[in-house]
Amino acid sequence: MINFYNTCWYFLAQTQVQTPDTPVDGAVGNEDLGNQTPSLFDNWMFPALMAVMLVYFIMMARPKNKAQAKTSDLLANLKKNDKVVTAGGILGTVVNHRSDAEYVTLRVDEASNSKMQVLAKSIVRVVSDEDAKES
Repeated sequence: MINFYNTCWYFLAQTQVQTPDTPVDGAVGNEDLGNQTPSLFDNWMFPALMAVMLVYFIMMARPKNKAQAKTSDLLANLKKNDKVVTAGGILGTVVNHRSDAEYVTLRVDEASNSKMQVLAKSIVRVVSDEDAKES
């Protein structure tokens, strides 16, 4: 990322204002053109820089939005007796879940009927029957 900014500033520093040739007949031209500093708006660099920044933003924002949509869809479709895996690696079965609740109750041990509450956001995936048979 730092190299990208350094490269942009290098190219911006290399731009120069093009001054028109001095008139041959000795007419007085605009003498201040030679003393102006290069501007970002005088050439093609500003639109190109904006285009690169837009593409970078889209490339970074889209995967994040997809992941959030997937997580919210997972939590919306969560129901009782679903086997789930949490972010901490805990495997459990959903005992109690309301769509507006912040916490989900999981049964983590069938023999002792141990239950625990976890944040609904910490549920990473629902384990299907095929996944359980494979492992």
